[in-house]
Amino acid sequence: MSEHKQTEITVDGYPMLVDEGLEDVISNFFRWKIDTCNSCIDMEGYIWIEFCDYEDFRQLLQLSLNNNIKINGEEYKRETLWQFLDKKAQVTLVYGEEVIENPNSPEDIIGTGALVICVGLKFRKTLLEEFKELFFEVLPPE
Repeated sequence: MSEHKQTEITVDGYPMLVDEGLEDVISNFFRWKIDTCNSCIDMEGYIWIEFCDYEDFRQLLQLSLNNNIKINGEEYKRETLWQFLDKKAQVTLVYGEEVIENPNSPEDIIGTGALVICVGLKFRKTLLEEFKELFFEVLPPE
């Protein structure tokens, strides 16, 4: 995978680098208290955004659903982020156990018994502008 030009954003006073072209989306997720932990502007032709906690992705879905009900009610009027996520995006659920280094042997890791659920959201790069329009309707920027 080739390197992508990155730009710095500030989240809660801390700088972070994100791929250029996604800085407005990632900044806005954090503004709405929806944390992401990884993203990519072009992963083999796809945009990829990772949520390291299932609840963050769930919050995005709930806000999208609320917006869809407000706009479409009982009959379809136009596409919303809810339909975009349902029809044009792929979601991958990855789960595992939280691990820590073994203090007696740093090359070993110890499971903590804590469940970790990450959610990957992926859609074609050609759909980025459409995603942004629908995304900012649901989560308006400042």
